[in-house]
Amino acid sequence: MTEQYVNHGLPRPDPELSPESVVQLQLDALRVNDEPYADSGIETAFVFASPAVRSVVGPFERFASVVRSERYEPLIDFDRVGTTPIERFGDDARQEVTVVDGDGHETVYEFRLSRRVTGKLAGCWLTEAVVVLA
Repeated sequence: MTEQYVNHGLPRPDPELSPESVVQLQLDALRVNDEPYADSGIETAFVFASPAVRSVVGPFERFASVVRSERYEPLIDFDRVGTTPIERFGDDARQEVTVVDGDGHETVYEFRLSRRVTGKLAGCWLTEAVVVLA
């Protein structure tokens, strides 16, 4: 997380946040990706990415390039969003998200989260994967 991110008071993992809130915070940020600064929405998604995701994807710059790829680009600056109720299974959760761009094109994703049980993020819900469903 950059100093700029901290200075703007953008959301961070917190044990008080529900898995629904974690997904919604990311969607709200990605919808206005460049507010309050360039790629702050993508950085919010990075902040809520699990350590496993970070170890595979690497530093923020690489994560940002993955989010900008054809597969995930519909998540950036979308027009509308719909979500299904979250499904929880102990320390795991998932939620379907449908984003709609300005032309009416829909893309469906499944956000998969887990609650950390150890370490400095213990009790926090983090994103383990975002899978394209349709």
